[in-house]
Amino acid sequence: MNEMDDIEMWDAAAEPYDAAVDDNWRQCHITNPALFQLLDQVEDQDILDAGCGPGWLSVEIARRGARVVGIDAAEQMILRARERAKDAPQNIRFMQADLCSPLPLQDHSFDGVVANMVLMDIPEIDRTLAEFRRVLRPAGRLVLSITHPCFFMWNWKRDAAGNKLWKPVDDYLTVRSEVIEIWGPTRHYHRPLSWYFDVLASVGYVVDMLLEPTPDFERSAETGHVWRIPDIMVIRAVPWPSS
Repeated sequence: MNEMDDIEMWDAAAEPYDAAVDDNWRQCHITNPALFQLLDQVEDQDILDAGCGPGWLSVEIARRGARVVGIDAAEQMILRARERAKDAPQNIRFMQADLCSPLPLQDHSFDGVVANMVLMDIPEIDRTLAEFRRVLRPAGRLVLSITHPCFFMWNWKRDAAGNKLWKPVDDYLTVRSEVIEIWGPTRHYHRPLSWYFDVLASVGYVVDMLLEPTPDFERSAETGHVWRIPDIMVIRAVPWPSS
């Protein structure tokens, strides 16, 4: 039996991923507030939700007054996104498109591109980021969230009571991939932070803000470790003016 490719894996993971979205406290209380902080006002703007998955972020952005296009390579994700958006504002459309290929979108057609928890899950992001820049208007912005490359790959060391203490970090600088099991098998691509910055610069962006967000509620025994070692990184990058 041939190994499933990345898109096939995400097709198979669509149902458990979609079911977990509303209960994912990291997404709801860490990533989302940071995303919307960096995205800022979206009313009457054109926003691309790149790697939209089952469409929940597209719906939320549309509710804030934007015109939204959501794209994803996985057919099952797009089907779920369209179903989720049935009762949402009518300023959303979804299309199936591979982020590693040229996008079926016009040049300079978006005020903002959001890539939420996407880039660490696709094999080649140079073309992806270049395509995002192509479809952005000159005053636009790219907002992306990724699992924190410094810490995500490493398991917590715990005390005898099971409390999370620290993470051992080894071989951080090696670019590599592995299949992980969260919503079923999907492939994760580990790249050090400098790698992301180098690629962003090479295709014409400058990073103007980086957040390592903590939850938007008070620290608890369950979540206290997130104030010590961040799970998520959120970056805003803007097109560097052409010479």
